[in-house]
This record gives sequence, structure tokens and C-alpha cells, in this order.
Amino acid sequence: MKPGNKPQYIHTKSNHPPNIIKAVPEGINRRLSQISSTEEIFKKAIPPYQTALKESGYEYKLKYEKNSNENTTNSKKSNTRQRRITWFNPPFNLNVKTNIGKCFFTIMNECFPEDHKLRKIFNRNTLKISYSCMPNVKNSLDAHNKKQLEEPHQLVRTCNCRDRTNCPLDGTCLQKAVVYQAEVSAEGKPTETYIGVTETEFKTRYNNHKQSFVKERLKNATELSKYIWRLKADNSEYNISWKVVGTAKPYSNTSKRCNLCILEKYFIVYKREMATLNKRSEIVSTCRHKNKFLLINNK
Repeated sequence: MKPGNKPQYIHTKSNHPPNIIKAVPEGINRRLSQISSTEEIFKKAIPPYQTALKESGYEYKLKYEKNSNENTTNSKKSNTRQRRITWFNPPFNLNVKTNIGKCFFTIMNECFPEDHKLRKIFNRNTLKISYSCMPNVKNSLDAHNKKQLEEPHQLVRTCNCRDRTNCPLDGTCLQKAVVYQAEVSAEGKPTETYIGVTETEFKTRYNNHKQSFVKERLKNATELSKYIWRLKADNSEYNISWKVVGTAKPYSNTSKRCNLCILEKYFIVYKREMATLNKRSEIVSTCRHKNKFLLINNK
């Protein structure tokens, strides 16, 4: 503790899980015992901590534990294999009378019975529950006020190009969840257009497109890359311009709907002049944005 500091601890009547309140004085006692070389030094250091505990409603008496400061690094380590535990952390509230843990494991047993193929992943040995603490009102208000007082240009970074003059979207290449259009013009050939979609930053998708224009193994990645390689085979000079034609929310695991893919298919079907390179078969393709919610991708 620095000079002049006054220790403060959560009150015994605060809205915190009982195991956290119980562990506070024990943790303080253990820590003070570990950093005290003798019992005399321990007794000289504990008065402000004992006072802070009493003011917070604790009746715990701090006492020196001699074995706390002994080196235990030479203790025999267990060679047992550690399980891969998945934790469920619901927020704790004293006003809730329902036994959340019991209900959670009841649902788990109903959804994953012993003969279920995923029983090895979802069982009482691999699923654990531990309550989490929510931020207090002061922290929530401080975070909100800080966000409101910040300058608008500090909230969102729109471009990370070293040379802004070469940005594909004129300084807005870090947009997310957009439907974009690429317009390819070549000498002696009609202007072709391509509609694409990306949930991540446009700059990331743009860099992937550039790779498909250079690496021959990626030339069939998109209809746009196929056309670029045909132009290169004809030794035709070409120019590509990019622009964002729409924004929408990507796939939501709650609504089971991807407005981003729907908007892309709208342009392909009803705005054919904006998607001359796209094939109509693309409208029956599955949404790739929901893959991150699949269990197979969360091992």
C-alpha cells in the first residue's frame, strides 16, 4: 500500500456472489502473510486493512499464517491431463431467486443425453458455471460520458492507407458490412461491373481481390478475377474503380437472417447493369457469414 492510500473493499451486503464476498478477507490475509517475513512485521502492517474490513461489514480477524510465505515450487506436480472446460458465466443479482445453475444443467442433460453424439463435449465434467459481476452504475455512466465527449473523428478510423490518394474508397476503406461494386474498364471492350459483399473491413476484402489478380492459383476465386485474367491473356490494359453501394447488418444468430447477403442478391437480380459479371446462380448460394456461429468452427 502506498503512503496516504486507504484500502477499500466491497461491502458484505453488496450485490456480489457469496463466494466472492467470502474470499475477500481470506485473500487479504493470505497476501499480507506472504509479503511479511515475520509475525511482528505482519502485526504492524494490518491495522489499516483490519479497519477497512470492519467498515465493509466483515468480522474476519487477520492473523499471521506462517506457511503462506514458504516456497512451494518444489511440490510434486500432478501429471493428470487437464480437461477443456467451457464456462457459463451468467450475471449475478441478489434479486434473482431462481437456481440458475440447476436449470442450466437440467437443460444440458435434456439437450445432450448420454447417447447423444456431442455428449463428450457437453457434460458435467466439461461444462462449468460461475457467476460474473456486472459493472456498477458509476462505471457505466463514466464510459457513456467518455464516449459522448470524444471528438467524432477519434471514434471511428476510416482509413489506414499510407497514401490516402491511393485509397480504393477515397479514405473510407475501413467500412464494414458493405456491398461494394467494382467497375472494370478496358480499351476496346465494354465496361463490366461486379457486385461483392464483405462483413469484415473492405480493405481486407480488397487485398484478397488483389491477390487473386496476381496469383494464378486464385484466378477462379471470383467472377471478377476470372475476367481480369482473361484481360491479361489478351494483353489488355484495364482499370478498376471501387465504390460502396449499400450497407446492411450481417447474419444474426437471433433472427437467423443475413440482410447483407439479401442486399447483395437484390443488386444481382434487379440491378443487372450493376452486376454484369455476376452469375444468377449466386443468388442460391448459402450465407457464409453464419459459419462463425456453427459448432464445428468453435472447437
